[in-house]
Amino acid sequence: MNPMYLKKFRKKSGLKQKEFAECVGISQAMLSQYESGKKKLSLEKFQEMKTHFGYLTDNDSSRLQVTIDYVKITLKSVRDLEFFCRNFLHCRFKEFSSVESKLMNYNHIWKRGDIWIFDYADKHDTGNYQITLQLSGQGCRQLELLMEQENFSWLDWLIYLRRSYRDEMNVTRFDLAIDELYLSKDRENEQFHLSDMISKYYHHELAFESLRTWNYIGGGALNFNDMEEIEQNRQGISLYFGSRQSEMYFNFYEKRYELAKLEGISIEESLEIFEIWNRYEIRLSQSKANAVVDEFISGIPLGEIARGLINSKIQVYDGKNKYGAFMADQKWQIMFGGVEPLTFVTRPEAYNIERTIRWLIHQVSDSLAMVSEYDSMIDGDNLQMIINSGEVNERGEKVLETIRHNLGLDKGA
Repeated sequence: MNPMYLKKFRKKSGLKQKEFAECVGISQAMLSQYESGKKKLSLEKFQEMKTHFGYLTDNDSSRLQVTIDYVKITLKSVRDLEFFCRNFLHCRFKEFSSVESKLMNYNHIWKRGDIWIFDYADKHDTGNYQITLQLSGQGCRQLELLMEQENFSWLDWLIYLRRSYRDEMNVTRFDLAIDELYLSKDRENEQFHLSDMISKYYHHELAFESLRTWNYIGGGALNFNDMEEIEQNRQGISLYFGSRQSEMYFNFYEKRYELAKLEGISIEESLEIFEIWNRYEIRLSQSKANAVVDEFISGIPLGEIARGLINSKIQVYDGKNKYGAFMADQKWQIMFGGVEPLTFVTRPEAYNIERTIRWLIHQVSDSLAMVSEYDSMIDGDNLQMIINSGEVNERGEKVLETIRHNLGLDKGA
């Protein structure tokens, strides 16, 4: 391997050749030969040297799972949306509902759950047939369900799109989510705590490569006499590294708190049900998004790409050795160290109206309970009148049609 990587690593440690050589157990003359290229440096030897600074050659790949969490692709000209949906999304165009929009300079959206196609309502007049396909996190899960049903993968899909549209395809957003899985109640001390990361920043135990800004958000209850109340009202920590305007941006947050709040359950229930501790998100845009997609298409595992992106920008340390060099944090190394790719997974999920139901529970259920109680007092039927006054509109019909199709309830139709 190129000797400059060894020299760069030594300089990053802050050690002179003599100190570095003593630390890794070789002579200064030998180190000098490695750095100058007079003696060939193998990857294995370089990895062995790094172990003296706490870096691991083996990680626990079972602790992390990588998913594709957001995709936005612009295609310069798509004249036949029916053909596009059938051949690239493996669903029927009639399952999409039409919605006016002013987002992203478009004036129209076709929606199938969380799979959105932006286009122009006046395209036949203007001749502008550009579209943007947007998949939110849930949209990715819904596409994965279609992948499962039609027997194709993310790799198959991206290769087919790139080969079909070539230079007319621009990936403007491609996000990766890395979930740190929950170990167990008696192993929580082995999990990585994001609060430690904040502390490490102020102790200069975080190193950033070309990232210039960071921020964090977190809060909770102020009743310090009730530890249970403090824990249940914690909003969870969110850490942001890099600029939102840059082509690569990181967001690390305590996913367990977000899930608990979303589902209206305790933190303990969230951990046992969803088994996710933290989430480490990598948000990629424009040329960086295109480069990562092309890397994936070329055959590099997405789990390897994800780990490489984090390690290329962020290093986490835990104290110094006797020579004054920072030692790699072992919890971080167990997750992001080593050479094995992280585990890439899919989580197919049908579109549903659970978010609508959840909103009704949190925003409307108290009022409906009051109306129900009032009806019992006056022997009225106001609650039933409220339900009967609603109608399933065209958009609602499309939503129900999509759900019916996903559940296989329309096969006899």
